Amino acid sequence: MHFKEFTIHHFKGYVQNNYIVEYKDKILIIDGASRPDVKPLYKFITRTLNSPIEKVKLFAVTHCHPDHAGAAGIFRKKYNIQVAAPYDIDEWYHGFRGTLQHWSDTLQSRFMARKLKSKHRVLYYNKRINPDFKLYDRSVLPFFDDWESIHAPGHTLHNLSFYNKKHGILYISDTIIDSRGKFLPPVPVLFPELMKQTLLKIKIIKPKFILLAHGTEPFYKYNEKMIDDTIRIINSGPPPYIRFFYFISKFTNVYRKNREK
Repeated sequence: MHFKEFTIHHFKGYVQNNYIVEYKDKILIIDGASRPDVKPLYKFITRTLNSPIEKVKLFAVTHCHPDHAGAAGIFRKKYNIQVAAPYDIDEWYHGFRGTLQHWSDTLQSRFMARKLKSKHRVLYYNKRINPDFKLYDRSVLPFFDDWESIHAPGHTLHNLSFYNKKHGILYISDTIIDSRGKFLPPVPVLFPELMKQTLLKIKIIKPKFILLAHGTEPFYKYNEKMIDDTIRIINSGPPPYIRFFYFISKFTNVYRKNREK
């Protein structure tokens, strides 16, 4: 997608879609990618885009899961690229129960990789993100004041979306999944009422374009049907064959303290 100020490049990662927002003098990476994406993403930036890695100023991370945070810390350590993430992102995997959740989420990403027929790669990563910049609802992204974060709970409690108001571009991470042309909620939706509020917030924003972390297309023109379809499925509850994944997503103390009554 080409705009006056920047070009958005689609990078098909190990499990997820990532988006590289290339300006004349800087690059923003949305989202934090998976650990197996480190080398391919580096090659994409330095070879495909023919840009020095120093041009990357920020990783904008939406939440703590392996396919959204697994590469960001490695890039920071290797190339001194700063990371922006939800202010409370490290609470999700805190303590013993958080460690169990980290292992569980990593295994779930392994399951997704096998489903996508991706080659076996190490997915484990440091569970503590320790972001350089802590993001809240409506925070302006550091170095990129044309983008802001929007609190989007439901999948986890700390999920964010990223919004460029001028061009109506909204990256919604895992809020909606496109599975073979059918719009679905992610697995799991731990906070269904909050997720529905997040989806209704998208209706209020009315973006022109939606970017999905998991979808068959790199860019989608927004339409309300994708919101309505997802809300309807949330209301119907998870089908029996995926309830196991809900069960193993509830170790974290954050869920236990904030679960909906």
